[in-house]
Amino acid sequence: MKLESRQFLQQRQELQLSLFQKQALQILQMPTTDLVQYIKQEAESNPYIELQLKDINNEEEINPSTDFDETSPNSIETIGGNSISADYEDTDMQSGRIDNASEVPEDIGGDLETWDNDYRRTNDLANLSYNPDIQEWVESKFSNLKDRETLRSYLMKQLYTEFKDPKEIQIGESIIASINSRGHFVGNTEDIANEFNVTPEEVEKILSKIQGFDPPGIGAKNVRECLLIQIKQSYPNNILLRKLIEDYYDELIHRQITKIAKGLKIEPYEVEDLIKQLKSLNPFPGHLFPDEPEIIIPDVTVRLTEDDELTIELYDRYLPEIRIIEPVKKENIKQLPKEQREQIEKYKESAIRLEKCVDRRNSTLLKVSKEIVYFQENFMRKGEEYLKPMTYKTIADRLGIHESTISRCIAGKYISTPQGIFDFRYFFSGGMKKDEGENELSSRTVKTIIKRIIDEEDKTKPLSDQQIAELVQKQEGIKIARRTVSKYREELKIPNAFERKVYSK
Repeated sequence: MKLESRQFLQQRQELQLSLFQKQALQILQMPTTDLVQYIKQEAESNPYIELQLKDINNEEEINPSTDFDETSPNSIETIGGNSISADYEDTDMQSGRIDNASEVPEDIGGDLETWDNDYRRTNDLANLSYNPDIQEWVESKFSNLKDRETLRSYLMKQLYTEFKDPKEIQIGESIIASINSRGHFVGNTEDIANEFNVTPEEVEKILSKIQGFDPPGIGAKNVRECLLIQIKQSYPNNILLRKLIEDYYDELIHRQITKIAKGLKIEPYEVEDLIKQLKSLNPFPGHLFPDEPEIIIPDVTVRLTEDDELTIELYDRYLPEIRIIEPVKKENIKQLPKEQREQIEKYKESAIRLEKCVDRRNSTLLKVSKEIVYFQENFMRKGEEYLKPMTYKTIADRLGIHESTISRCIAGKYISTPQGIFDFRYFFSGGMKKDEGENELSSRTVKTIIKRIIDEEDKTKPLSDQQIAELVQKQEGIKIARRTVSKYREELKIPNAFERKVYSK
């Protein structure tokens, strides 16, 4: 067979997204915190964008309204009783009706990462819109209000007090750098020894001293060693407690109480007493110094008013308002070289596109949120056991948009409800039918019921998975298989009946 290269014509269909569509889909996926950073970056590089930061302290209270204004993405929606009304326009970004953008088929396909950058910027023009106060404002709003001492700094203070030799201090610093957030040493003593040209025994000696630092158990190589260190400090004369960890650690994890009792030559209830003493210890001492928590700023807020109505609003008080300005007068633009005139036009188009994309993102998010809250109204009012099964298709069909739009719209976003703050994806789950077949309960609701039954059981005679399945059917009218109970119990990280058993006198 002869191989050769040829030129030939081929006709094919492929999807082409406009710059607006690409940016609109990108912004649709952004949580509020990411969107704030994105808008700030755009403003820093585009002289046509000016940001108006909101004065949160003097912000007036918004009055709830039952009217939905399509042009106002910050509208508040109200759900009262069992009725809700609003006229929607189709905002599906894949339906082709995006501010006269080019038509896009429903199935976009591919990841966002594969999209090209919507435009390239140059530095030909001076950045006339740079605001040095923006960074300070963002940091003040998205950083913790109270500084907390970290685990590392706390250990370093003790290191400098305990050690005086400069080389030992360096080795100690390297050891502390290898202590993870749980408080366990995860480094390699041989590597540290080679780094400082000392023996592993010398490193172990310094590590042993650090293990005597506060909090107790710090620097242990695992949970077992951590508990032994704390037993030595807190219960130095309790031989049984030390033997429990040294000789029966694996049996303890699996709560093989009778086996432990036989090995230690004591009664099972005495093993339970030892376990109670163990609970006073901390297997993860580093958790006393938690890392800076990730601040979750909800994208949508749902409140229950005094009139027993649910109000829904975008939590956009941290989102700066975008203003389109004219940094260069039109008569001056005509005098600029062609390249700079074209660049100015790109800046202007980019600013307008950004403003429209943000408005469209907010409008779509509010609509989707409203449908979720309406569908899960009983959950919002009564709690987790009233969560209904819901899929992306459920909401997509109600709004007449594509499922992928729902998925992008809620990605990485949170909603604040009367029951707490939840990831939007929390509300999407499968379900089970009750015996009468009229109602369907979410799998999350079933898990809550199983957890409640286990919490209320007699710990000296814990229920088997089959008994739990029978109770769920008897109490809630939900027919559920034993293996399903076992599956949900494992997902909830609840041990089996044998491991839950508690011995008493």
